[in-house]
Amino acid sequence: MSVRTILEQFLDSEVTVVVECRQCGTTVAPETDECDACGATAFCRYEIPE
Repeated sequence: MSVRTILEQFLDSEVTVVVECRQCGTTVAPETDECDACGATAFCRYEIPE
């Protein structure tokens, strides 16, 4: 377990989740199964600590 992971658990920091379509780059909801813009099903998920 990394030091960062341990610190995040202790500090209980909030995380913003951004999910983007790998095909066209459109930001979609985390629960999306298919991109509304292009129909692709592959997504990138980014967790951004605040």
